[in-house]
Amino acid sequence: MLMNVSKDGDGEWLNDYGIPYVAMKGDWSVAIEGLPTAFNAVLAVTAVDRQAPKSSITNPRTLLRKFRNCKVAYLVVNTSHVSSPQRQVETFHETSPQLWKKTALTVDFHRESKEKLIWASYLARFLGAELTIATPQYRDEGLRRLLNNNLQFTEKVFAPLGINYKVIKISGSRRNHTNPDLQLLDEMEPDLLVALTTDPRATDPLDWLFGTPDRKLLSHHSHTPLLLLNPRDDLYVLCD
Repeated sequence: MLMNVSKDGDGEWLNDYGIPYVAMKGDWSVAIEGLPTAFNAVLAVTAVDRQAPKSSITNPRTLLRKFRNCKVAYLVVNTSHVSSPQRQVETFHETSPQLWKKTALTVDFHRESKEKLIWASYLARFLGAELTIATPQYRDEGLRRLLNNNLQFTEKVFAPLGINYKVIKISGSRRNHTNPDLQLLDEMEPDLLVALTTDPRATDPLDWLFGTPDRKLLSHHSHTPLLLLNPRDDLYVLCD
């Protein structure tokens, strides 16, 4: 289903695509937060354009702000090369079948996200995605131990489901606090990256100056599509 939110509720152009749509009058943030309850949604698909003005929801900073309270996963596709909402929809139709084929995610020393692994498992089980897990190379023994614990947890989740995956090391990632997602995109270009957004409760003061890691992902030169998950206690996930 296509959805558009505007001040006047105009969405007549959505009718041109011959699929169900809704045109709403109001605020994007409110509409997005209500996706699972109003539409039984489990996934949102949206565009991002780092050249878009701040007034547009496709602007990276604006997009993250509007989706901050989103309770479902949202697939973000870079459409910097198109100039209209109509062409963005056409671009989704043209590229969507291959968005997930080579899916990547990172595992580091932080507590691994259950929702991140669940979504990766769905892509592998039901859409035939080839999973690559990238890990940093830590000098610190304590961080390496935490990383190995997370890898063991990953195997515990994936093995009973028969999910095959490969583990690679990020060659240039010896700095303990460097964002592994950005390093992964610097070293390879997967068809899709599963990533967590920045937890507002753990924002670094430097993020205000240099931008949050998730905003940098949206503006990365690789233009890799991102399946983003907000770190929250009541995130909606699919069920078997």
